[in-house]
Amino acid sequence: MKTILGVFFVAAVATTGDLIWYTFGVEHTVVAGLVHGALLLTAVGAVLGHASGHVLRGLPVGAIAGVSGAAIYYLLVVVMDPRPYGSAIPASWVTMWLILAALDGRWLRAPDRRNWAAIAGRGLAAAVFGGVAFYLVMNTLWGRPPAGGRNYAVQLLAWAFAWAPGLVALTLGRAPAATQSISGRELLERIDRGEALHILDVRSNGEFGKGHVPGAVNIPFTKVLTSTDAVPWASGDELVLYCGHGPRAHLAATALRRAGRTRIVYLRGHWAGWQAAGLRVER
Repeated sequence: MKTILGVFFVAAVATTGDLIWYTFGVEHTVVAGLVHGALLLTAVGAVLGHASGHVLRGLPVGAIAGVSGAAIYYLLVVVMDPRPYGSAIPASWVTMWLILAALDGRWLRAPDRRNWAAIAGRGLAAAVFGGVAFYLVMNTLWGRPPAGGRNYAVQLLAWAFAWAPGLVALTLGRAPAATQSISGRELLERIDRGEALHILDVRSNGEFGKGHVPGAVNIPFTKVLTSTDAVPWASGDELVLYCGHGPRAHLAATALRRAGRTRIVYLRGHWAGWQAAGLRVER
């Protein structure tokens, strides 16, 4: 559902851009093209960011891909193919999707990064299937308007059709484990109910000694990174993980997932959030 809504959000932004271009007769200059590409792909970045739980981080990802794709298009028009709808379009299209796939897989999804093979596969799938879809509706989007003028409802559906394959290719699959979390109050309620929880505090021994979540076990993240076997409990058990503010827990989680532990849940806000909420502390 998130991806479907995202597709129509991007289509709406693209359609609004068309409305501005066609209604106000914007001159197609390099600057106008770069600005248009940056704004449109910022919307794409927002959709990718939302899918990975980092909307704001997705905005520059889209802007970078948009500017890069537009710049490559104008460069190729000059050095290779001067036709406005020639080979520069597919070349810049493929480049744009590969950049999106790389930034999405390595930055937006950190610390649960995709490997480069998966990034290349998804990027090429997005470029190929999205390119075919775009080709099928290109005349509707950019062709000569009918006598009665452009129908922007049709324009919206055509853009949705064009963007859907690429966005699905990059977002398809289970949400990253980093999005799984539990609030401090929810965790304390489970503790008070007597549930058999596995809570791992990866701060330093000194920090742990000054106060920690009731029932937590302390293994500093440096030790987790060098020896995941130091973490008790079975690999299939749910593991509630926290540190002071988040970074150390993310590093530890990356190592634990590589060792086969998949049921990792972050304490939302980590220890700083627990303290700010005034929840019970064990020493």
